[in-house]
Amino acid sequence: MDSVLGLQVGSVVALNAAFAWLVGSWLARRWLLASGVPRADAEALLRAGDIVAATLGVLATVTMLWASAAVMGGVSLQEAKDVVWQMLTMTSIGRAGYISFFAITLVLVIRALRSTAVWREWTVLVALGLFAFVRASMGHAGENGYWTLPFAAEVIHLTAMGAWTGLVAVSAWKSMPTDAGQPDLNRLARYLDSMSAAAMVAVGAVFITGLFNAWNRVGTVDNLFGNSIYTTALLIKVGLVGAALILGGYNKFVGLALARGSVHGLERVKFVLKVESIVLLVVLFAAAVLTSQQPPAAM
Repeated sequence: MDSVLGLQVGSVVALNAAFAWLVGSWLARRWLLASGVPRADAEALLRAGDIVAATLGVLATVTMLWASAAVMGGVSLQEAKDVVWQMLTMTSIGRAGYISFFAITLVLVIRALRSTAVWREWTVLVALGLFAFVRASMGHAGENGYWTLPFAAEVIHLTAMGAWTGLVAVSAWKSMPTDAGQPDLNRLARYLDSMSAAAMVAVGAVFITGLFNAWNRVGTVDNLFGNSIYTTALLIKVGLVGAALILGGYNKFVGLALARGSVHGLERVKFVLKVESIVLLVVLFAAAVLTSQQPPAAM
């Protein structure tokens, strides 16, 4: 993998991970409040992670645009600085890039504010929705225009994958602290029930749109098992998603019952969520490789 492709894939992974965390955090706030956590406490619990994620998203957007300019211009990263402005002003990818930069920067500014005003959450939601829309337009689905079924499927797929990954990551690493005395198992069980139900909806959307995207971009079974980077990354992604589903299924049908009964059970659920979050991060890497390669059906 050369430096340009490596930077492009790495920046997309970072950007998708940042988006996923911010979506998961937005949802976690809703369920923390519903389970009885005061708004100020929920904000204090999640604010620092959101600022880190949004900052990563801003930096990754800039890096991705730099790498994209190098790819489009067929030049090195050093030479790409001379064509970045041209790309931003004269191409659809460039315009989508600076809109996504605005959206993720807006989220960073709002999360950095020390306020619990309700309007902030709806502004963040709109910004994340705008980000998902323009981010989808920068991939293969945007090649035929916005108002097409493949583009709609890609927006839903990106959002659902972000929600699933973000829900798992935020729940595993941030929103369920158990190291400060005796945790309230009833409250955490209500939170986990909401998280699990939403994750199931997200998984369903990922599965349906993923099948559609694969059919639309791979075309035939022969193409699927052809010797290409795209199909190899796709098969790896499918396998990893299957592994994440097994982990999520364990928590859904075994872990949640254990979490309601003891701190040990809750810790087991968190451990499985942490493993699942790592698997899903690798899924994001495979997805980033897919966006950097031409699908077989387009060749």
